[in-house]
Amino acid sequence: MNWLDRFRRQRPETDRRGSPTPIGTKLRVSEGNDSTIWTKGQSILGEYTVEGVLGEGGMGTVYLLVRSHFTGQRFAVKRTKFRDEAIQRNFLRELQLWLDLPEHPHLVACRFFRTVEEELAIFAEYVEGGPLTKWIAERRLRELPRILDVAIQFAWGLHALHELGSVHQDVKPGNVLMTGDGVVKVSDFGLARARAAAGESAGRTGQDILLSCGGMTEAYCSPEQAAFQALTRKADIWSWGVSVLEMFTGSVTWTSGVVADHALGAYVNSCGTAGLGADRLPLMPVEMVQVLRKCFRPEPQDRWGTMLEVADVLREMYREYAGFEYPRKAPAFLRASERKVFVDERRTVYGVTWDDPQRCLAAALKAAGRDPTEARALMPPREGSRRAQAVADLAGYDAAQRIYEQLVTNGREDLLPDLASLCVYKAFIHTHLGDAPGASAAFDRTVCIYEQLVNQERRREFVDHLARAYIRKGVALVSQTDLVAGTAAYDQALRLLEPLVQQEGRSELANDLGMTYVNKANVLFRRQDLAAALKVYDQALAIWERLVNQEGRRDLADALATVYTNKGATLTRQGSHAQARAAYDQALAIRERLVNEGRRELANSLALTWTNKGITLLSLGDLAEALAAIDQALAIRERLVYQEGRSELAADLAKTYVSKADALRKREDFAGAVAAQNQALAILNRLVNQEGRRELHEELAKAESFKAELLADPRRGLRK
Repeated sequence: MNWLDRFRRQRPETDRRGSPTPIGTKLRVSEGNDSTIWTKGQSILGEYTVEGVLGEGGMGTVYLLVRSHFTGQRFAVKRTKFRDEAIQRNFLRELQLWLDLPEHPHLVACRFFRTVEEELAIFAEYVEGGPLTKWIAERRLRELPRILDVAIQFAWGLHALHELGSVHQDVKPGNVLMTGDGVVKVSDFGLARARAAAGESAGRTGQDILLSCGGMTEAYCSPEQAAFQALTRKADIWSWGVSVLEMFTGSVTWTSGVVADHALGAYVNSCGTAGLGADRLPLMPVEMVQVLRKCFRPEPQDRWGTMLEVADVLREMYREYAGFEYPRKAPAFLRASERKVFVDERRTVYGVTWDDPQRCLAAALKAAGRDPTEARALMPPREGSRRAQAVADLAGYDAAQRIYEQLVTNGREDLLPDLASLCVYKAFIHTHLGDAPGASAAFDRTVCIYEQLVNQERRREFVDHLARAYIRKGVALVSQTDLVAGTAAYDQALRLLEPLVQQEGRSELANDLGMTYVNKANVLFRRQDLAAALKVYDQALAIWERLVNQEGRRDLADALATVYTNKGATLTRQGSHAQARAAYDQALAIRERLVNEGRRELANSLALTWTNKGITLLSLGDLAEALAAIDQALAIRERLVYQEGRSELAADLAKTYVSKADALRKREDFAGAVAAQNQALAILNRLVNQEGRRELHEELAKAESFKAELLADPRRGLRK
């Protein structure tokens, strides 16, 4: 089997409406406040196995270790035990901040999130050495250089966070994770801010002082935290000092971080300045005492300016006491002002847009008899990267959904259509963020609502809404490779739409009918039933050629280009390369005009058509023109991903690199082919192994196989 058969499959475009949704779930409002307990050995999302509990934190959070069935990759999963509204809202706030953090060697990376049983779970980098608290308790820091090493890296991690404009607010050894070889990574960013916003009591009656509460952990809190004052990075500097003190004492011997200076004095008085401390721990050098004294100054402005200043002092101390230079190289620190900021257009990878959730939330508040202007205060700030902005929107829709569901439960069934529309927009965001299960649940709820309205309440005016819900449901199922169920959903949509358009004259639904034909044809294409696929594509073409060319519906021109592109892919697979080229040229003429007219959201679709045309030209043996077409696609997609921050298009960019690698191999430019393939592999490895993109696992395997073919090609040696 050659590479074209195994790897360079041209892909029809998918529906512009959404993604995953199973069939038949009853509409219900979540009851109870407890989340389902995950147990060891349990399978999650059909993809991960729970291997154990890593620990528990404040706000009912629990950390679990899971392993992917497909990649073997391990993740630390953070979830909550409770479905309390405030906890879930704050969980989204933390997710918004965590997703926005850049990769840094001393910050635990958030990889992705998924919805599990209507509850969010954050999948983070798994750090195998466990928390610093465990290392302290097990007396694994017995040498002074080792304590200094941990303290320096700890300071670097906090400085990285501070330079990005954030304050941790819950700095403690329990929020520091260690790799097996001693690399330090700070975790749990921004959770304290979320807790404080929730208005938790800081009272400690019957509670452990080492557990987070009220936006802090009492044993490590700064005076300004204890007084509920505004916080800066200086609060984290105080808490870092308390954490370092614990490394020398071996345990917490004080009741509050506020008395850290007194605890330090008591330690110095009891230990002196020579020999070994308790449990044979190294004694604190005089220089370290001076560092901590400055951390513990009552007025924040009198403390160290930055954690980087502290780290530099400790590096000098390390050289003095270890007898050689500190071996680790200082990492780079990105400042908030240096980050690229993009305005998220509320648009999915397929070009579908969702509405501003503040409007939806205001409508929900009004329906509940509340002041609609509350919506502004309830919405989290829409800032940061595109993904972070989308999470903020998700939080807004969640708040509105809770209001609507309570109203419906209390008898306001007139609000069901509004709830259904909300669920659709929410599903689009989950799709945009790669959370297929979350999108699935939201689309499924939409189907249930419209089935109830149409089938039980005989509300015929919602038949077209139900048809669209089936279309989205089909796209969702197909995206999860359930082609049979996806086709069944499309057929349900067709049974509703065909009579409405062809018998009742509902011409305004012709576009939906055409989209359903395209989606069904896409499934036939994937099932290799090419003749049937071409027949159904032609049904869609007949609809959109009439709408666009005869009725002047220029707003549907890109839908027409979609059918030409998908038909071209099918013709190429069938071996009809000349016809395929003609179909691509028709699609390109439409899309280039639209993009030039300002339809920027169609740029990625234009790149797809250029890529597919390039593949067809390769089959025709026109290498120069094929490379030119693929380079057109690369220029577009590199700009979208790297300059405009459209990270959701990274998989498409990787596939274009693969197409270029194949074209270069045919031209016997093996160095260029390997370089292009390496770019594709770098992207696919990250998406599959770090971001949990299971649907790309097969693509990654094929890309690795193709690279092996490139390296083994006997002609490669002749071209060196």
